[in-house]
Amino acid sequence: MKTVEYKRHIAEILKAAKRIEEITRGLSREDFLRDRARAAAAGDDLASIGRAVASLPEKIRKRYPAIDWDAWRADAGAGHEALWSAAVQRLPAFAGQVNLILLDITD
Repeated sequence: MKTVEYKRHIAEILKAAKRIEEITRGLSREDFLRDRARAAAAGDDLASIGRAVASLPEKIRKRYPAIDWDAWRADAGAGHEALWSAAVQRLPAFAGQVNLILLDITD
């Protein structure tokens, strides 16, 4: 897989993370869990992240072992409670790590 393809998957992760951040901004956990449309949209974006992570070559995932790549693939089928946790508690740090990878990838 060429560098441009790695970057495309990384960019998709970052776009989906941004959309999730926008969907959840200003919402309480309870409001999010009650708003089926927002939860569904966030779930779709979380699934996009899972697909993009699964599409990354193993050498990229191994180069960054501090990231729990498997957890992000597993989150694709998460329920609303787990979705809230992923979106609000874990996603900002993950997106920060992935953004650094985008700047680091050269091969």
